[in-house]
Amino acid sequence: MRRLILLFSICYLSNTNVLAGDTIKTKLPHFITLNAADGLVFATNDFVAGEHKIPHYISYAVKYGFAARGDHWKDYAYGMPYLGIGFYSANFYREKDLGRPFSLYVFQGAQIHKFSRTLSLNYEWNLGGSFNWKYYDEFDNPNNIALGSSVNIHVGGNLFMKWKMSKKFDLHFGAGFTHFSNGASSLPNSGLNMANLFIELAYHINREDDKPINPIYTPPKYRKHTAHDLMFLFSSRQARVDTLNTGLASEYTSRKFKVLGLSYSHMLCNTYRYRWGPSIEAFYDESSGITSWRQQHPETGKFSDRVKLGKLKDRFSVGLSLKGEILMPVYSIFANLGYDIIHGNPKDKRFYQILGVKVYLKDNLFGTFGIRANNFGRAQYLYWNLGYTFNQYRKKENKKLSINQII
Repeated sequence: MRRLILLFSICYLSNTNVLAGDTIKTKLPHFITLNAADGLVFATNDFVAGEHKIPHYISYAVKYGFAARGDHWKDYAYGMPYLGIGFYSANFYREKDLGRPFSLYVFQGAQIHKFSRTLSLNYEWNLGGSFNWKYYDEFDNPNNIALGSSVNIHVGGNLFMKWKMSKKFDLHFGAGFTHFSNGASSLPNSGLNMANLFIELAYHINREDDKPINPIYTPPKYRKHTAHDLMFLFSSRQARVDTLNTGLASEYTSRKFKVLGLSYSHMLCNTYRYRWGPSIEAFYDESSGITSWRQQHPETGKFSDRVKLGKLKDRFSVGLSLKGEILMPVYSIFANLGYDIIHGNPKDKRFYQILGVKVYLKDNLFGTFGIRANNFGRAQYLYWNLGYTFNQYRKKENKKLSINQII
């Protein structure tokens, strides 16, 4: 969780130049937003399906953030971005086995399309930590296979219409998706997946009246190119084993197993705000094919849980995916949809998804934090990537530039 907070800080600080227009001014526009939502929990596991189905849930959020002024070309190139910190609370009407969770998260959003002076279509993403969950316990809460820990990752995305009612007030209405899980760092962890409809009221401070766009703020022509991203992944995960005739007290191992990966993405970069392309991911998963049993030591008489690793060839997977990124200066949000051509771990599905945040640390060197899942609901693991971008321009006379020169 400390690493996640550090990543939030990097994302937040890296955007101050965009929001401030690369100048130091006293009146940076900021705002407070109140959000109310009503939604449903998808029946993706037995804990929230059948007779345990959750008919609906309600949530509330308070957000504080900063908005772009519109006095720099990057503000318009990236859709008048905004970012800030939010507090979220949800009620599932299942306090006995789910608790009353709350979240602290970073949010960032921007315009997708402006229809008129007062109406626009926007997106927003949320990423943070969620607390106060009632989690799985084999004695006190044995049915909760959705969450194996009291602290979980909060991931969310919103698509909404923004109506500028006045200089001070905006009204937002739209739909959102939220996911809670611990990334399989502690099992069981089937996760919770939810969709909602929401309404928001935003109060703005220091927002100026709309003015004609100054020609000097027109974004320069984008240099189209291809970005080759080479990445190294490192993570760990727990595993689930068969307990039949093993003497094990639990099917969830306490041992952490290494996950290592190497991936390459061929990204087509045609605009400031988006890039996409094919990707290949190769992984080594130490938990694939393991067996476990409880055994008594012949000398001490003590019982211990033992683990035997699977065959080396069964620990490797290779997948092909389609990757997309939403860009901001210095960082981006990305997602992959993929399928394992070579499939090692039989407990995972071939169809996988990857979601994460990418932050450029120095020139073309970047780090990412993300989550890999199966079938849009079951997390495999949280991971960290370290990577490097090689830029290839389509005209021979264009020299190779760093990521900071591109944006």
